[in-house]
Amino acid sequence: MIKRCPQHGFFRGELCQCGSAGQLVLDETKTEQLGRLVAGGLRHFPADLGLEMDCHGWVDLAKLGEVVLSRHRWASLDLVVAMIQSDSKQRYEIRGDRVRARYGHSVDVDLDHPENRRPLLYYGASEEEADRILEIGIKPASQRYVHLSGTAEKAWHVATFRTGNPKVIQVDAAAAQKAGVKMMTVNEDIVISETIPYIYLSLLATRDMAWREKA
Repeated sequence: MIKRCPQHGFFRGELCQCGSAGQLVLDETKTEQLGRLVAGGLRHFPADLGLEMDCHGWVDLAKLGEVVLSRHRWASLDLVVAMIQSDSKQRYEIRGDRVRARYGHSVDVDLDHPENRRPLLYYGASEEEADRILEIGIKPASQRYVHLSGTAEKAWHVATFRTGNPKVIQVDAAAAQKAGVKMMTVNEDIVISETIPYIYLSLLATRDMAWREKA
């Protein structure tokens, strides 16, 4: 659900960081419905919703507001803004009169986030996936870019949602970027990348994943 705190603005969950119960803006069901529609328009099928997307993934914010209202009579541009501002995963961004998804695209976009500066990055996978990745590299599957984590622990936790025996692959990002692989920082947790050749990958040893017992 989305609520509004008089002091800190929109937030998700029962209580704001300050402890305020806030005022309900959108219940859990409608938040999920709005989120699916916005994700579809900004990540997967903008043309189907009548949205014009530029090469960097931007669409007109007011037009998106019109689209959500046409699909849900209770929806509005203000609710789209509330959803974006309260999203702890920072999936979307608003710049002036435009809005875009920061990552997760299946449509062909050329994102222009800042260049990655971390020398090492990490990718979580199942045991079978890890064996194959170490042979052929990491390639985008259903999405435009490969999604990498800034820490090994984060990559491992992401992989636990897909497998009971996660493996963490370490990426020599500095060497890959020097060789021309484009990597961009989305937020403090996520870096997106073009295809990463296997020569820049290595399996992180189990002894270096002490946190795994905490999950």
